[in-house]
Amino acid sequence: MMAGAPVIWVNSDMSEQVTDFNGEYILIKISDKQRISLGKTLEDAREKLKEIGRPDIAEQLR
Repeated sequence: MMAGAPVIWVNSDMSEQVTDFNGEYILIKISDKQRISLGKTLEDAREKLKEIGRPDIAEQLR
């Protein structure tokens, strides 16, 4: 996790989360600590999530 970064979304088993880190949305996969930049706006984040095959998360971001 990124210290001080507000968590915007987390899945039910807490293995993935989306944070707002310094004005940039980041998808973090806890298991391998992978970080995927999603963009600076919520709309950018939703589009990027769809591109990487995670429309399920995109639909939950509001």
